[in-house]
Amino acid sequence: MRVLSCDTVKKSFGENPVLRGVSFDLAEHEFVCLLGPSGCGKTTLLRIIAGLEALDDGQVTLNDAAVSARGLLVPPQERGIGLVFQDVALFPNMTVSQNIAFGLQGSVKTHSRRIDELLELINLEGYQNRYPFEISGGQQQRVALARALAPSPRLIMLDEPFSSLDAQLRTQVRDELHRVLRDAGVSAILVTHDQSEAFGFADRVLVICDGCVVQEGTPEDIYHAPASPWIAGFVGVSNFLTVEALQALASDPTALSGVNPNAKILVRPEDISIALRDGTDHNAIIDQPRFAGDHVDLVAHLASCKTPLHLIANHHTKWQAGQTVELKVTRFRAFSEE
Repeated sequence: MRVLSCDTVKKSFGENPVLRGVSFDLAEHEFVCLLGPSGCGKTTLLRIIAGLEALDDGQVTLNDAAVSARGLLVPPQERGIGLVFQDVALFPNMTVSQNIAFGLQGSVKTHSRRIDELLELINLEGYQNRYPFEISGGQQQRVALARALAPSPRLIMLDEPFSSLDAQLRTQVRDELHRVLRDAGVSAILVTHDQSEAFGFADRVLVICDGCVVQEGTPEDIYHAPASPWIAGFVGVSNFLTVEALQALASDPTALSGVNPNAKILVRPEDISIALRDGTDHNAIIDQPRFAGDHVDLVAHLASCKTPLHLIANHHTKWQAGQTVELKVTRFRAFSEE
């Protein structure tokens, strides 16, 4: 069943077009991510879906009812959407229970059963009488999510909800919120510029650039089969080679047969094998090793053409600048000349 439909949504601010005809559907229980750089239009699209912004053209439908169109703007409170923002915006003078109950009609006592259900869902039983300053940032984010879930919406929208958290906490809170939303049985839209958040959260990713959806697919599709060199560079570390440069590195040279000689070749760092070699039996030289804990980030230069390559190496090996290595590319993607 379809929860949301956006049909050729357009929006401009003055002479500046921000959304250029965005269309997508959201199914029941589906998690979708709007992924793109700052200023691409993803937050504007979220605000239009929520009813916080009027569109210029197109239509937004929620539960088979039009809520936004030219001349139509159903108020946010009538849309049945829960919102979670980067700034959790909890009321500092209210307890956890009072914050959760804020969007409900009546007192905390009236809704005690619902509040208890949500506290159990977010694993914060026993925290109902604490104030926001008495709990951690990750716990505050879970309370903000519980508040959004309190009225039992079918759709939750999250706008950069993890960006204020440190790296380790960000992953933990993302996974916790993902579990809570799955257990709650709602659909969700996440807005982010971070591809790791998108891939770890969403069933489907919409890559947005300059107000347009430039690719849509599963996280695996977006990463392994990007539709353009720009998308490839945006969603991960990328090496771009000429066909000529790749010929000396391909583990299976026959894989290049039929590839346009003018094509741009994408090679991910994890698709390059590395072996230390002494003397002349090598095809690259290590330039910049950087220890990263569970792996080593390397930059190597091809001996034939000095082309730099970004690599991921075993962290147990002692890598040093000047070491000679043999590189083999095990997987690549070719883009026709643009």
